[in-house]
Amino acid sequence: MQEVAIDDPIQRLRAENREELNAFRKKDRESLFKQRRLKLFEVEALAGNISTEQFKELVLQLKQKKSSIEVLKGVKNNCCTPVQTETFFKIDGAFNALIRILIGNDAAMQLEAAACLTNLACGSHKAAKRIIKGAGPYLISFIGSGSHYLQGQSAWAAGNLANDCSECFSLLKVQGLIPALFSAVKSSSMEVIKSTVYALQACTAYGDPDLRSFIEPENFKDLLNLLKEKNIDKHTLSSTAFTLSNIYYLRVSQNCGISNTEAEIILNCLRDSISNYGIEISIALPLTRCLGFMSVEDKVCHFLSENVNFHFVVLQVFNCEGYYLKVELLWVLANIAACGKMNVIVNSEAILKIINFSANHLDGSCMQVLYHLCTLAMKCERIRELLREHDINLQIQSLQHCGENILEQAAETFLRVINN
Repeated sequence: MQEVAIDDPIQRLRAENREELNAFRKKDRESLFKQRRLKLFEVEALAGNISTEQFKELVLQLKQKKSSIEVLKGVKNNCCTPVQTETFFKIDGAFNALIRILIGNDAAMQLEAAACLTNLACGSHKAAKRIIKGAGPYLISFIGSGSHYLQGQSAWAAGNLANDCSECFSLLKVQGLIPALFSAVKSSSMEVIKSTVYALQACTAYGDPDLRSFIEPENFKDLLNLLKEKNIDKHTLSSTAFTLSNIYYLRVSQNCGISNTEAEIILNCLRDSISNYGIEISIALPLTRCLGFMSVEDKVCHFLSENVNFHFVVLQVFNCEGYYLKVELLWVLANIAACGKMNVIVNSEAILKIINFSANHLDGSCMQVLYHLCTLAMKCERIRELLREHDINLQIQSLQHCGENILEQAAETFLRVINN
C-alpha cells in the first residue's frame, strides 16, 4: 500500500480504494462471463485477448433472443482468427442467430452483424461458402440499398468472400454481386466507394470471361473518374488501379476497343501519383500494367510515344529501384516499338541493371525481359547498339544452360537477334 501521513485519513482511504480496485481488476477474466450480459467497457477490455472457452460463452450469449450489442461486438472483435472462426461455426445455431440479427430491424445491430460476417469471411474456405449461401443475398441487397454504413460494411464482407477463391466468387456472381458493386461505385460516400472498389478488385482478379457484359466503358467510367479525384487516398487509388488493370486484361483478351481518352486518364493519374508520392509501387505498377494492356492498340502506342507525360513517366520509373515496375514499363515500350513509333529515350544504365538482375533471378520476369528487349532491339537500332556495346552476351549465354527449357530458348532467340 502507498505510504500516507498518519493524520491524513482521506489520502489513506483513497489509497486503500485504489489498491482494492487494482486487486479486483487482476481477478480471473472468467468471472466477467458469469454475468448474463456484458457491459460495453468489459467487452472492450476482453476484445482480442480471450480464450476459446470465453469466446464460446460469448457466442452462446449471442444466441439469446435479446442479445445485446455489446455481446455482438465482443464476438465480432474476437472471431478474426482461424481457431475462433471454426469455433463459431461449430456452435449449433450461432450462424442462424447472426443471420437473424443481420436481417432484423435494429440498424446498429445489423451493422455489427455485417462486420462480424466480414471477419468470419477471413476464415476457412468452408466457412466462406457457408456465409455466401446463408448471408450472401442479404449482403448484396444491402450493398444496393442499405445505409452508407451498411453498404460499405456489406461490400467489404463481399470482398473478403470473393477473395477466398474463384468458386466463392462464382457463387456471389450468380447471386448478383457484380451489378450491385458497379452501382455502389456511384455512391456519394467515399467510405462506400473504398469498400466497393476493394470488392471489385477481388471479383475481377479471376479473369472471368462472363464479366464481358459488365466491362463496357459506361459501366466502369466511374472507376476511371475516381482516378481524377484530387482527395482520393493512396489505398483506394491502388485498389482502383488494380481493378482497372484486371478490367483491361479482360477487354484486351476479348478484343474490346480502347480509346486514347482512357489511356490519357490512366497516364495522367500515373504522372500525378509520381509527382505527389514519388514511385509508389502499389499505385504505379497496376497503372503501368493498364498501359501495357492498352498499348496492344496501335493508336494508343502512337499517343504514348508522342506524349510528354509518358516521357516523364519513363524517365522516373527507370531511375527508381522497382525492378518489376521496370519490367512492366519494358512491356509498354516493346508494344510501342512493335508498332514502329519508338520515340522514347531509354535510360541505358537502367536497361543494363534490369538485364543483370534478370540473369541472376530466374523467375517468370526473366523471360519477359528477354522478350521485351528482343522486340526493342529488332525495332530500335539504339537499343541494339547499347546491348552490343556493353557485351551482355556472357550474361545471357549463362541462361542457355540454366535448366529451364523456355528460358534457354528465350536466351537463344535473344542472342540471335542481338548478334545479327
